[in-house]
Amino acid sequence: MIDSKIKGLALCSVIGLLAAGQAVAHTGVRDLATAGTASYNGFTITHGCADYVAGGQQYPVIGQAALFPYGSTAVWREVSATPSTTNGTVIADPTTIVGANVYNLGVKDYASASSAFPTSNSIVDGLGNIHALVWKDGAMEPKQNTITPFKITHPAIINQCISSVKVRVAVINFCDVQKNQVNDATGPYTAPKDFLGRAIPNTAVAGGIQANVTATSPKFVTLAAGNGDHNRADWWFSDIYGGSQNFADSAILTEGLALWSAGITVNNPNAAKQFLADGVTANPVYTACPGGQPRQVTVEPSGVDFDTYFTAANLQPFVKLGQPNNF
Repeated sequence: MIDSKIKGLALCSVIGLLAAGQAVAHTGVRDLATAGTASYNGFTITHGCADYVAGGQQYPVIGQAALFPYGSTAVWREVSATPSTTNGTVIADPTTIVGANVYNLGVKDYASASSAFPTSNSIVDGLGNIHALVWKDGAMEPKQNTITPFKITHPAIINQCISSVKVRVAVINFCDVQKNQVNDATGPYTAPKDFLGRAIPNTAVAGGIQANVTATSPKFVTLAAGNGDHNRADWWFSDIYGGSQNFADSAILTEGLALWSAGITVNNPNAAKQFLADGVTANPVYTACPGGQPRQVTVEPSGVDFDTYFTAANLQPFVKLGQPNNF
């Protein structure tokens, strides 16, 4: 684990980022990327941690983690050109997409006070390759937005019939500390603080003060009984290939969240076009593609990656240490 703690914070720049909203639902990705070109990008947090019970409240996001696909454990899928709720068909041989080299996005962390969470950790393997990023030591009030930045460089896409690759990143927005499936409903809920140690203002919903703050103290407060069941985190992934021992809580996996909402669309600059340069003559490469249509594929981390890199030790202080976990 590589720790990057920012000691000097430029308050005006952080406040500016907090106000930079994105027109996307849930947690997503700020920009498109192009294969072979560095992408200075970021995850967009567009609302607080949500209680999906009818009439439930939102709570401040107090940190985030992101797991990227890497190497031979990455799972590639063929997706239909027609929008579908299915997760696609697993591709047995991804070397026809990106070649025989190790699949590596070249993930890089940002050494700057560039989000609501001024501390960032890089989770690496024995060779120093970054597999995951963790942001912490701050909080985002539910009605604000923030962006957690990263850099990737997707390798060249060698198949001209593939128009784009959707890189599915497993993102977690944390809502509480030292929680897992067992103790989630029991409390306490710890009052969140921003990066300057200040209490977080409440959010007005339905014309009133949230149920988890008192009328005399319009801030989020510590609650001895907790903030309700299944409110420890939002998971922006589902249908983990091969399953995961650490991430199997169906109550969170099925809380109405879309499949892998934090997906980086990587366009292929070498993809075959429908017509040649004259705009009239059909491109023989394009017409030779299956069905005469470009292909779209996805790539995501597997269950092995979840349980190798999203461990309790790597996700501190958010998950419970010292016992078997369902985070």
